[in-house]
Amino acid sequence: MKISKKTPAEVEKEFAENPARPKSVWAAVIERVKKSHEAVEVTDLSKGSVAGGARACKEAGLRFRAFYGEGRLLILPAEKSGKA
Repeated sequence: MKISKKTPAEVEKEFAENPARPKSVWAAVIERVKKSHEAVEVTDLSKGSVAGGARACKEAGLRFRAFYGEGRLLILPAEKSGKA
């Protein structure tokens, strides 16, 4: 590991030139499901991508089924509460 000194101005310049990470693909899919209230199937995924999608769905409170061997993920909108 190499550590070097930088002035605050240099660091601010680098922050301005290098934007933060772009929005994740899963965030876009989850937003689409939440807005449309329709189920989607995402296919042609690696096992790691299925795991990442499942984790993102769980954190968002959506229902899902992960098929790791097949490389696909079914995502459903959250169930409506039966309480009035």
